[in-house]
Amino acid sequence: MKKISSFFLLLILIGFSSHAQYYYKDIISNKQLLADMEAYKMNKVKTINIKSFEDDGSASEGFSCQKKFSKDYSKASLFTRSQISGASLLSSTFNENGRLLQTYDSSDISVTSNQYSYDFMDRIHSIVSTIRSQDDDFTNLIREEHVWHYNETGQAEKMIRIKNRTDSTTILFALDENDNVGIEKDTRSGTKYYYYYDGKRRITDIVQENDFKKGIVPEYVFQYNNSAGLLSQMTTTEEGGNYYYVWKYTYDNGLRTKEKCFNKEQRLMGSIEYEYN
Repeated sequence: MKKISSFFLLLILIGFSSHAQYYYKDIISNKQLLADMEAYKMNKVKTINIKSFEDDGSASEGFSCQKKFSKDYSKASLFTRSQISGASLLSSTFNENGRLLQTYDSSDISVTSNQYSYDFMDRIHSIVSTIRSQDDDFTNLIREEHVWHYNETGQAEKMIRIKNRTDSTTILFALDENDNVGIEKDTRSGTKYYYYYDGKRRITDIVQENDFKKGIVPEYVFQYNNSAGLLSQMTTTEEGGNYYYVWKYTYDNGLRTKEKCFNKEQRLMGSIEYEYN
């Protein structure tokens, strides 16, 4: 029996990290998705085949992944199958401006949906997420809403996080000297995230601080290809800050062609390759 893909186990662990960083996940990631979609349109991409490889270069056993776009790029579907997570289908819908409106992710374990709405300036107004899971005994439903508020200059000022329609928490944001969001604070837990940028206002670091813990922990570090301005490397830290992984990216004509993941000891954990049609 071949080994189960340790690389894809790593992907899952990172993807389901409990870190907050709402500004990064809700706002910055949404802008990156918009940029990615523009690159797909420009290159007339209709299908992306994604391949996973282990640390020894062998193909990850039982893994398949393909992303398809509709003719007008208003819809995208991502089908994934692996030995660890089983089969899942992620469907995404976009409006005429390329903004993400809805995602629907279904698997054998749960169904997750996200609904996005925007204000008159095309900024995210709210994100409503629901997760429905079911076993032999009961059905579990979790609903979370993020309602964003902006100041008069258009920068994020606060976000109200509402769980199951009743439990609300305010997330506050403060700007740095260059009018970028520099601090994110959870008013309930006291957790703070500090955002740092380069001279081109690209995010370079996200660092966590907790009022009830001593010290700060870097959670993300980003590096860019100065000639093209594309992300060339990302370092992600496990919760607690004791271990980290480094992702290195290569591109062709603005499209990402390969990702390699290394651990703290600089050992290759695995890689992903993209084929565009």
